[in-house]
Amino acid sequence: MKREPNLDHLTTLLGQCLGRIDERAFQIQQLGDDQQDDDLADVLENEAATLQELVGSLVERCNAPEHCDLNRVVANAVTSCLQELGTPIVVRQRLAQELPGIACTPGQLAYAVQRALVIAAGRLDAGGELIITTRCDDDGVVLELESRGGNRDRHLRQRAETLCEFVAGFRGNCQVDLDGQDNLLIAIELPQTLVIEDR
Repeated sequence: MKREPNLDHLTTLLGQCLGRIDERAFQIQQLGDDQQDDDLADVLENEAATLQELVGSLVERCNAPEHCDLNRVVANAVTSCLQELGTPIVVRQRLAQELPGIACTPGQLAYAVQRALVIAAGRLDAGGELIITTRCDDDGVVLELESRGGNRDRHLRQRAETLCEFVAGFRGNCQVDLDGQDNLLIAIELPQTLVIEDR
């Protein structure tokens, strides 16, 4: 399995690249309501989706079929996201052991996790808290990201819609909720691979 470390490296680089594009689009949106800024942000969003699609296709073609390991992808994404963020935050991880594989390409999973992390962690001030949970559910595997102590993000709805649409593209489900104290919860239900038992 010599390709496996290369695949991990590729998915990490993919997540970092897409995270930077997403963050740049967010910064442009924050500059104001100028139509030109919004148009440029839309272009960046589309470029991010296109880049993910192309790299995901490459990964799918050059690797044998495999099951994605959610906890490993989360660990890689958290490391790269914190390096990019540059703001000291508290990260708590509650990762369930022996999760089933995820039924999507490694590129798709890496992008979904990285994008969710950018949305959840990017809104936190220094000392803010991010809680990451993985668990099994009846119909799949669930990734939850809860950020506490964040700032208001007037473009949260648009950013969340893009993430939800992407996750739906590989038969997943994503919900994004904000409570009265501006605590954000992102819950992503991922389809698990079917295991066929030998008789």
